[in-house]
Amino acid sequence: MATLLNTQTDQKILLRSLHLLGRHPGSCNTLLDNPEASRLHASILWNGFCWLIQDTSSNGTFVNNTVIGIGVKTSLKAGDNIQFGGLNTLSWIFSNDDAPKDMLLPINSSSSPIELEGVLVLPNEKSPEITLYQSSSNQWLCEDQKGIVELESGAKIITNNLSWYFIGTDSFDETIKSNQVNSKGLMPIKVDFTVSKNEEHVSLCIQFENQPIELRERTHHYLLLILARKRLQDYKSGIEDSEQGWIDKNLLSQQVGLDENHINILIYRFRKQLIKAHPSARTLLQIIERRRGELRFASTSVDINPE
Repeated sequence: MATLLNTQTDQKILLRSLHLLGRHPGSCNTLLDNPEASRLHASILWNGFCWLIQDTSSNGTFVNNTVIGIGVKTSLKAGDNIQFGGLNTLSWIFSNDDAPKDMLLPINSSSSPIELEGVLVLPNEKSPEITLYQSSSNQWLCEDQKGIVELESGAKIITNNLSWYFIGTDSFDETIKSNQVNSKGLMPIKVDFTVSKNEEHVSLCIQFENQPIELRERTHHYLLLILARKRLQDYKSGIEDSEQGWIDKNLLSQQVGLDENHINILIYRFRKQLIKAHPSARTLLQIIERRRGELRFASTSVDINPE
């Protein structure tokens, strides 16, 4: 990610897609403590192609010893030297010009920010209380035992012992057209399970965008099999769609012989396997749905075949 390096302290500042600098603690993302700086001195922003700096100060902003015009957006490149308020003030180095990334900023902790990519579980893979992943429209989703919510920049994420702020970037990618996704946000798919006679070996193939995603045998597929069977059973019984397939977590724990933490680990491993097999299939991460105290399989287009 793009960073500013404080040449005096070697502190690195991760830049948000719109990053404000100045002396006003309630408005600025990075505080400038030199008296020459204005309360809202300058902004650095990503325009989808490159980083720009804009001066809004009284005493000026300098890039490579040259003052930039007030209100004028000036492009930055890696290695540029920036000073806020005068040529005798502290220098900052624009040390990386990569595009911004969505991230988690720790609250009341010395931990480093977390760049978001793929599937992330919090606080860690051994105790996954919360899962973060992107929808097909690049919106980050936060899933916990209560269900799934879309994250907005500034949202607070809390586990038992730690907390973070979600900092989102503006997406310049073209989103999937609404008519490609059904009402639940899950693109039309077909899931084929292959199950051994003793049910100790379960593999599956997901037809996605007219292409098969072959997911070879894994222990976590048995959990998906139980959820899929329940969904099919309720579908054939004529139960209303919104109520099909839901299994109480305590009952599910009894069926698979695992506690809730281990079930969360299995779901995380499945999602990780899926993204590795087909990185663009982010929509399929929602194939397991949650609501308070319950889980279900998101599709009724399922075949279960003997090995």
